[in-house]
Order: sequence, then structure tokens, then C-alpha cells
Amino acid sequence: MTALVFLLACLAATAQEVTLTVEAPESAVAGERFRIIYTINSTDGQFSPPKFDPSFSVQGPQQSTSRNVQWINGDMKTISSTTLIYYVVVGTPGTYTIPAAQFETKKVAVSSQEKQIIITAGGSPQQGAVQQQGQVKAAGDAPASGSEVSMKILLNDREVYAGEPITGMLKLYTRINLSGIQELKLPDFKGFLKEDIETLPLRSLETEVIDGVQYGTGVIQRFVLYPQVSGEIRIEPAGMTVLVQERTGARDPFFDDPFFDSFFSSVSTVPRKITTQPLTVKVKPLPEPRPADFHGAVGSFTMESSISGTDVKLNDAVTMTVTLKGSGNLNLSGEPVISFPQGIEKYDPKVTVRSSGTSSGTKVFEYLLIPRNTGTFEIPPLSYSVFDPKAEKYVTLRAGGFTVKVTGTPGQEESAAPVYIPGEDVKYLGQDIRFIRNGKTRLATVSAPLVSTLHYWLWFAFALFVAVLVLLVRKQQIRRNADTAGVRNRRAAKNARKRLARATALLKSGNKEAVNAEVARALWGYLGDKLRIAQSDITRDKCYAELRGRKADEEMITELDRILTASEYSQYAPVSEGESPAALCERAGALIGKLDDVLD
Repeated sequence: MTALVFLLACLAATAQEVTLTVEAPESAVAGERFRIIYTINSTDGQFSPPKFDPSFSVQGPQQSTSRNVQWINGDMKTISSTTLIYYVVVGTPGTYTIPAAQFETKKVAVSSQEKQIIITAGGSPQQGAVQQQGQVKAAGDAPASGSEVSMKILLNDREVYAGEPITGMLKLYTRINLSGIQELKLPDFKGFLKEDIETLPLRSLETEVIDGVQYGTGVIQRFVLYPQVSGEIRIEPAGMTVLVQERTGARDPFFDDPFFDSFFSSVSTVPRKITTQPLTVKVKPLPEPRPADFHGAVGSFTMESSISGTDVKLNDAVTMTVTLKGSGNLNLSGEPVISFPQGIEKYDPKVTVRSSGTSSGTKVFEYLLIPRNTGTFEIPPLSYSVFDPKAEKYVTLRAGGFTVKVTGTPGQEESAAPVYIPGEDVKYLGQDIRFIRNGKTRLATVSAPLVSTLHYWLWFAFALFVAVLVLLVRKQQIRRNADTAGVRNRRAAKNARKRLARATALLKSGNKEAVNAEVARALWGYLGDKLRIAQSDITRDKCYAELRGRKADEEMITELDRILTASEYSQYAPVSEGESPAALCERAGALIGKLDDVLD
């Protein structure tokens, strides 16, 4: 029956008409990447790509196949397809023709249509538009053409005014498995003031489909840049080293996939350096002339003022608050100039900036005022000019003034007046000079000094002995810790049992898919530390050779090979097909105990 179904499927596949279609844009910008997609309704045959123009920079193809069998009203229909994607960059404007591609089977040969594409001049469009809250939008920002792993600096704007904040992020793109990140080096951002935004450590990647390609992506760091000079400012590349997981050994010819190699090959970790592309930001100077009350604030703001009281007593403290609220360079905006009347003593303001994690928030100026004369005092209305980049003009903000009535007796002592220390609350110190105590005193003879007693020297000798002992122990500890390989060797079993305990916790929480991966990491980590093999060089063959050299039983080596094979196979096979995660954890723990007895 099975042979009959297979024969019918082959007949149905042969009966369908083979077609080859091509998809490509009608136009593109010079220097930008675009895709050419070929689709064939067959999986058996030979595809011959077209002869692209020499000025084309071509990456690919990225190939995928599918085959579906459908039963409709008792009739079986087989649908097969092959998709090949080429990524192309053309640097010279002009009109180009993409020749026909060919696909040949044993019985038929078909060709695709020719395609004409117009390449226009112009810079690449701004990557990553800004959302209303100032976050950088990553959708549509393609990684480096043809790269398996890359990263980009994404900015919300590339043409701004001096002082206008730019929200940015450093983002990672990968189509392969990574085991870690090392040696992140950011550019110095010359010409900018940089303010980091709190970013959670990158522990997992999110899945994004960009130009039809699936990537694992993650934000490494978010930040805000404030341009300080006008002109074109170049942002140098950022660099980073990623640890790439690569499988060694022969691939399975029937399962040749870039994400899932043969289940039974070894895994090694290889460092790979990646860098971003340099960026250029065009910074426009602020218009001239600038208002007299402009103090460097660039953005969209509102302002309000308040006072703690308008009826006060002589020498009592009054707090006047000016709040600047909105989105812009809050940290760089200067304090407003207020003309306080004579008779009111003013201290430097206490400045507080409350930010929401980007360039939005509030900046509060708190002025401590102390009236030194009685009467009625007028604090004039406040004006504060800001430059609004959206309106491309200066906007004057205004806040109301206040009338303060001061009562009291002129000439009263100021001993109770507050003393203000910038950055601290007002403190009442009272009288600043206190009298020396009067009266008769009795003088007593001081006993013999402590240094002349025996117990003093005994304690001194004991303390000296303890100090010498601590120094010797510490020196020995430093010497042991300097041997990195030795430290890893001593802690190998402990670290492996921690991973197995973590696997047991994952098992109890119901996350069975992650248990087998944790067991594999525990064994590989233990072998690398115990046998002093770098993780980037560790393979099964090296481990087995080292174990045999240390007189390990073949039974242990066989058990190790079975557990590694089962753990790696179970990560991709259904749960029902592999060994239970609980049993795998127990076997791994028992094997580590046996190996520890042999390798110590």
C-alpha cells in the first residue's frame, strides 16, 4: 500500500506542468540592496542562474523547498516548489536587464522572463523611523547584505539641529546560533554628548523576518546623542566579538540545512569579529540672531512656575519653583534668568532632572529666597526662549510673576535665620558661638599609659601573628587563582552539578525542551574545564583521546557518547522519540561522578 501511494505521488508530480517565475523590483536606488526571487513548482531538476551584469554585487542564493500532498474528493495532488532568493546591490545608476534563468529536468527545460530594472541615483533612505515616543523603529532595517551575523547602529534621524537629541540603538542580527558576546567596543561619538539609556542585558533573541529572511535580533544598547557642533559628523564603526556555534564532522546529505546540521556531529565555539557601517549625521546650526533669553534648550517644551507662599515673615525661607517639561535636551538646557527685587536674598537653584528613559521628562529649578526687608515685593513674570526643531523657529515660554508681602520687625536678630547649603535642605543652626562652660573644675592624675602594660604587648604580638598568617594565606590563594586552568579544573564538577540542578528545575517547571540543552552544556563545560581544552577547540574526538590517555574505562567513554548524542538529538526530535529528560539528567550526574574519580 505504501509503495502504491508513493508511485501515485510520483506520477502526480510528473504530470504537473513545470514553470519558472521571477520577481524583481521595477526600480531601486544605487547602493541599496534589493531581492530577485525565482520560484519553481518542482523540486527535481537543475537550476541555472542568469548571467548577471558585472556591475551587480550578488549574494546568494538562499534556497528553500517544499512538497505537500493533498487528497481532494479521493484524488491525490502533489504540490512541490523551490524558491531561490538572490540579494543584489548596484552602485551605478542606469537601466539594466536581468537575463532569463533556466531550469532543466529529465523531460523538460523552462526559462524565466527577462526583467528590466532602473537604478536611480540618491543616498539610501533613512533607516528606522522614530515612533512618537522617541523609540527607534527597527522594522524594515535590513542587516548587512548576505551576512550570517551582523550589527547596525540605528538612529531615529540623520538630519537634525545642533542640540537636538537623537535616539539610537545598537542592534544585533544573526541567522546562525550564537553562544555569547565578547569585547564590545563602541565609537567615541566625537561631536556628540552621549547619554546611555538603561538597557536590559541581552539574554535571548527575538525572531524577525526581514526581506523574507528570518533573523534572530536583539538590542545591545540604547542611547541618546546630543550634537554639539554643526556640519556633517561621522560616527565611526562599533566593533564586537561574537561566539559562533559551529558543527564539525560530515553533514547528512539528506538533511543539509544551515540551521540544523546532522544531529550527531560535534559543536565547537568560534569567535568572530563584526563591525557596523560608519554613519554620517548632518547637523544644522541654530538660526541667528538668538533671543536674549535663549539658554540652549532645543525641543518642544512647556514651562510653569510656583511659590511656596506669598505672605511671609522677615528672614523666613520661601521656595520658588520653575518647571520645564517636554521633549528635548533637558540636561543641556540652562537655568532661566530671573530679576529678583532688592531686599530678597537668592541662592543658587537646586536643579532636578526627571527623565522617562529617553529625552522626554521634566527639569525643575528650585530657588531658595530669604526676604531681608519688610514690604511688598514684585517678582516679575518669567520668559524663557527655546528652539523648536519641528517648527524650525524660536518659541518664547512665559510663566506668571508673584507678589510677596513680608511682615516683621526690621532690625531683628538673624540668629534664627536659616543657613542654606546648596543641594541640601534648609537647616536652623541657632547661635553660631557658644560660651565656654564656667565654674570650678577638678583635675585628676592620669593612670599609667596603656603602652607600658604587659597585656598591650601580648595583644600586639597576637595581632601581628594573625596579620602575617592572613598575608601568607592570601598569597597562596593569589598563586592558586593565577592558574586559571587549575581553577577551572577544580571547579569543573561543581559547575557541572549547578547546570544539572538548573536542568532539574527547568524539568519541574515544565520546560522540558530546555532540559536537554542544559545537560549538553553541563557535560561540555565539565569536559573542557577538567581536560583543560578551550571551548573553541573542544570536540568529541579530542575529549575521548584525553580520557583514554588518563586511563578512563571504555564503558565511561561509551556512556558519555550516548548521553551527548541523546541530549543533542532530543533538542530537535519530538519528546516521545528521545529519552526522557529526567533519565538523561540522572545518567549525566552519575557519569560526572565517575569521571571525577578518574580525572582527579
